[in-house]
Amino acid sequence: MSALNAHLPRLPIRLRLVVWYALFLAVTIIAVGLFLLASMEGSLQREIDEALRLRASQIEREVAADGPERLAPGQVAAVLLALTSAEEFAAPGIYVQVVDQQGLLLAYSPNLPGGQLPANPQIEIEALAGHEAYATVPAGHDRVRVLARPVQSGERVIGAVLVGESMHLHDIALRNMQRLLILATGGAVLAALLGSWWLTGRALGPIAEMTRVARRIAATGQFEQRISVPAVQDELGELAATFNDMLARLEKTFRRQQEFLADASHELRGPLMVIRGNLDLLKLDLPREERIESVREAVEEVDRMARLVSNLLFLAEVDAQEVVQHAPVRLHEVVTEVLEQARTVDGGAHEVILARHDSATVLGDRDRLDQLLSNLVENALRYTPTGGCVTLSLRNHGSVVELAVSDTGIGIQPEHLARIFERFYRVDKARSRGQGGSGLGLAIVKQVADAHGGQVRVRSKPGEGSIFTVVLPTLQQNSPNC
Repeated sequence: MSALNAHLPRLPIRLRLVVWYALFLAVTIIAVGLFLLASMEGSLQREIDEALRLRASQIEREVAADGPERLAPGQVAAVLLALTSAEEFAAPGIYVQVVDQQGLLLAYSPNLPGGQLPANPQIEIEALAGHEAYATVPAGHDRVRVLARPVQSGERVIGAVLVGESMHLHDIALRNMQRLLILATGGAVLAALLGSWWLTGRALGPIAEMTRVARRIAATGQFEQRISVPAVQDELGELAATFNDMLARLEKTFRRQQEFLADASHELRGPLMVIRGNLDLLKLDLPREERIESVREAVEEVDRMARLVSNLLFLAEVDAQEVVQHAPVRLHEVVTEVLEQARTVDGGAHEVILARHDSATVLGDRDRLDQLLSNLVENALRYTPTGGCVTLSLRNHGSVVELAVSDTGIGIQPEHLARIFERFYRVDKARSRGQGGSGLGLAIVKQVADAHGGQVRVRSKPGEGSIFTVVLPTLQQNSPNC
């Protein structure tokens, strides 16, 4: 068994299941077969013993009917002759011999070959001592079951009756039963091997398909592949569905990663090309004013690259949950600061107003919340024509606080609303790049909101403007003991 346990882990799970099932079935059939053989042997032997007891009792009554002092050979022989003829059809194959109190043979049944039962002195001694005894005695290639029963006259033992029956038919029945069990066991194990191989093949089919799909994905990198889900909603069907869900998420993540890398490389390539072009211009003998302009453009592109890299690093840190600190933040103060900064930077090109300014305290990172609101305000100013209006509002609802930034800008088409929080996604890429946007502002807004346990919503109507609303839990909900 230890050798089997050592080799089984090297086998495929399908073959292991088949082997274990076949072994279990074989052991079960063998155990049941041994029990049936033992029961059959016991039942047959009890039947033989009962027949021997009845014949011995009958003979003992006949030979001791008159209460003789001793057994007479002639009388005993006559009794045996009469009883053997009368019982030959009722109990065939039963042999009888009678001995006196000294163990000397007095008579035997006419059907007894050789005139002597196979010897077993011990049971004869026990019978002459007044005890009934059984024994199974070998006789050539067969066996004989022998019963020795005392013959009593009153309280005195005057001899013994020995009754025997061949166990040839008994042994033949047991051997036939053994052969039948061996054939049945072999046939059942073979059927179990074939049946379990087929069943495990069907049962483990989804797992095998998962393995094939996983290998194809590993070889090709194509995450759009799926496995078929069984119609039966069992554990394997659930596993297949879960595996497909995982593949869908991996496909989405991989596609976004590819888009992210492509957009990031594109965004970095633009400033690098501008910087390279201006550096090449500086090699030429240009007027002082043009050289200063080339340096200025190069510095602007360097600053743009620095902002882009900084935003990318921030998003990566937020994803790893390593950048957001949590402390009490007076959100109304953050709103006031961002409002003043926006008015200063905008220089009066837009009307920036504060519609509502409730006091509210949240548990979070002040710098990141400042960045969240600044990005929303910057985005609103960028896409609102000169003379338009940008409105900030802060509403405290007790358990949550709503921070809203609305504008009267160009608005967003409905088909773009679901993706505007994705990294590098632009509704109008050419216009956004020309206006200095990196496509990361709204992605940062969503990441910061998520990191604070909040959410961000948007409503927009093309040509009329947009409203971005950030919902954050207040300090009381996050930490009731503070």
